[in-house]
Amino acid sequence: MIDMPISALSGGWKMKLALARAVLRNADILLLDEPTNHLDTVNVAWLVNYLNTCGITSIIVSHDSGFLDKTVQYIIHYEGFKLRKYKGNLSDFIKRVPAAKAYGEIGASDLEFKFPEPGFLEGVKTKQKAIVKVSNMSFQYPGTSKPQISDINFQCSLSSRIAVIGPNGAGKSTLINVLTGELLPTTGEVYVHENCRIAYIKQHAFAHIDSHLDKTPSEYIQWRFQTGEDRETMDRASRQITESDEQSMNKIYKIEGTPRRINEILSRRKFKNTYEYECSFFLGENVGMKSERWVPMMSVDNAWLPRGELLESHSKLVAEVDMKEALASGQFRPLTRKEIEVHCSMLGLDSELVSHSRIRGLSGGQKVKLVLAACTWQRPHLIVLDEPTNYLDRDSLGALSLGCC
Repeated sequence: MIDMPISALSGGWKMKLALARAVLRNADILLLDEPTNHLDTVNVAWLVNYLNTCGITSIIVSHDSGFLDKTVQYIIHYEGFKLRKYKGNLSDFIKRVPAAKAYGEIGASDLEFKFPEPGFLEGVKTKQKAIVKVSNMSFQYPGTSKPQISDINFQCSLSSRIAVIGPNGAGKSTLINVLTGELLPTTGEVYVHENCRIAYIKQHAFAHIDSHLDKTPSEYIQWRFQTGEDRETMDRASRQITESDEQSMNKIYKIEGTPRRINEILSRRKFKNTYEYECSFFLGENVGMKSERWVPMMSVDNAWLPRGELLESHSKLVAEVDMKEALASGQFRPLTRKEIEVHCSMLGLDSELVSHSRIRGLSGGQKVKLVLAACTWQRPHLIVLDEPTNYLDRDSLGALSLGCC
């Protein structure tokens, strides 16, 4: 791995690289801001052992109560805009200051995040019915010798609460990226219900907002959803038309005795237990000859084709129409300052901060709350969170756990 580009490393390996660089400085004081973020339990245990045996003074900011209990000898606490020092670890501190109980127990939080209700999902009458299903799925990055994940099978329903666990570099984020359409499976299938809205927060949550630091949170949400779609989803692999897709889309349909190719898929309607889609066409002239031509047809010549037939050749165009219909079923939300402030307050962000503070000036925890608020703007049925606890304080962790129940 020494010769690999840093961009190819997982979040956990990047944190280990940062720690290795700090250790090699032979410093007199180690300043560690959330050093356990992205690390698995084995590497947290290594860090605990290192800090306890290296003989170097450490000043640590962390919301990992177990880690603090095992490493610190003093607690410096913010109280009324002043700093007070207490001897002992976090448990000793909580005994002396019972009001700080939430630092040790997530369940002691007085906060609760509230996610917007997603509303009715057409065709799903029980919370146990699968809305996402992964079948015999494998994924391998180009140029690598073996798959990162292999032969994966699982499904999600409206009642699902699923944890993906494993050591650093095991492929957890890769699995989630395939599920959300950021990556395409090498083999196998990922089925998503036609009207299902999925929200996704990346492992590096700040990646969502890094190019918007001079906007206010309100301006960022307005920018992201001003077209009605989520701009963050537009560059996903599942939406990009490849050469292979273009070849498949050259399929010739025989409609009313004439050879046609699909120009656009415009809309859909219910048809028995599935859907059919309105298509506009190119008309073929002299098909199969050197003078073959394809000319656009009038809208009066549009025709409705069944979903199953279109999926064979135009699956990505079908998915585009499905996504627009899913967004429309989520009910229109006006992108007004008031509406955004109310929504963000459900995820722990004050109205004053939402409308008048630049993202650049927010703390790490506040940025994570903003990303949570933005990704749930469209009232998703499924929320996919990759390392959502990074940077959140104990009260916010408790609030997040209550909101997800």
